[in-house]
Amino acid sequence: MNRDAVRPWPRLLSEGDAADYLSIGSTTLRGLGLKARRVGRRVLYDIRDLDRWVDRMDEQPIAAADHLRESIDEEERFFARRQANGRN
Repeated sequence: MNRDAVRPWPRLLSEGDAADYLSIGSTTLRGLGLKARRVGRRVLYDIRDLDRWVDRMDEQPIAAADHLRESIDEEERFFARRQANGRN
């Protein structure tokens, strides 16, 4: 079934919608380590990040630009966790 035919998905999804998009629970979504964006008090997930996560599950090829962006995102998350844990 084509997800787009069922519901038009916006670019940024709430946690609940992102979990629905991936057909998983919100707790599982939070455990994936995907980068969430904050807009005011809302926590939102970029649909492209969700699609890249699914693409990596099947080891499908990822475009070079997306691969570079993912590497940069991973590095940013690593240093953010270090900073949050009080390490420089």
